[in-house]
Amino acid sequence: MDNMFHTFSHCEKNIKLHLIEVGNKDLKHAVIFFLLEIDKFFSLINNLSLDHFRIVLIYRCEVLNQDFLSKDILNGFKCLMDSLNVKNTHFIFEPSLDNPYKYALYSSDLFDSITVCKKFDELCFEAFFASCPRTGEGTLDFLEKVNIQIGNILSEGEPYLIKVAKKMRLTPRILSKKIRNEGEEFKLLVKQKRHEKALILLKNENVSLSDIAYTLGYTEHSAFTRAFKGWTGCSPCQFRKYLK
Repeated sequence: MDNMFHTFSHCEKNIKLHLIEVGNKDLKHAVIFFLLEIDKFFSLINNLSLDHFRIVLIYRCEVLNQDFLSKDILNGFKCLMDSLNVKNTHFIFEPSLDNPYKYALYSSDLFDSITVCKKFDELCFEAFFASCPRTGEGTLDFLEKVNIQIGNILSEGEPYLIKVAKKMRLTPRILSKKIRNEGEEFKLLVKQKRHEKALILLKNENVSLSDIAYTLGYTEHSAFTRAFKGWTGCSPCQFRKYLK
């Protein structure tokens, strides 16, 4: 990892961003962590594949004077995105983030997805990175963006249409119509995303079935088991045995 690791800073009016970047600078797909502790950051990414993503940590956001405004954050992020020269960007932060930062992020259209990660652990990030498309080139199509948002909010509970619509700044009616125009149905996209994540997470024997159920948005282990049997014809426990 040493030859792919470097630190730098990016300064705009009233704000200075201190960053660590890990990964191939030629990749156009980036994941940005905001104000996460450095030790926690490296413990999380240590086992992640860097073949498809550039990973950036903004570990400090330095306010240079008292005239600091939310728009300064946005300007700083915009210029940073230009300097990184990336096409697809996913932004992750903890729910304890100060409100001025949150307001600035949610009012921005700079990122393909913004995720509030309530639980920074290996399970969370295996699921998150598995849900990201890995084409690396070109812009994401509409259904890819919908699938990313579905994947990001699964652990919050049932990913109702209204939740995804809010994330994408659309009304539920317009979102549903656009999905149908692509020849898909929202409920089927949710089912497919849950199935994909379940198969990936079941490969890790250290992750309990109850944790997988929670990550997929099920409130009960039994509900996950019933759904999985409908997808594959066997229980999650049986499927794990087949993998061996």
